Amino acid sequence: MATADPSGKGPWRYLILDLADSDDPLWVLATVTLSEDVREAEMEPGGLRYAGWPAVTQWVRGRIGQRARLVPVSATVWRIDAEGVNRS
Repeated sequence: MATADPSGKGPWRYLILDLADSDDPLWVLATVTLSEDVREAEMEPGGLRYAGWPAVTQWVRGRIGQRARLVPVSATVWRIDAEGVNRS
């Protein structure tokens, strides 16, 4: 799990470049405060696709407490670590 907090309990901070609309790219600063809202991603062999997508969508719907449509967004994401914290 990525974290800006050396304790590993959050909050998690991310900078996201949202390129979903090429005419209106957006910088998004996100803070995740609940450790339950962070889940490790499993990649398929080759590392180009995520594995277990049905389980991930079920987890998201369970976390938000309702049905939801997940809309794909092309984005580039950077984790923001607290200064002096070395993450690998």
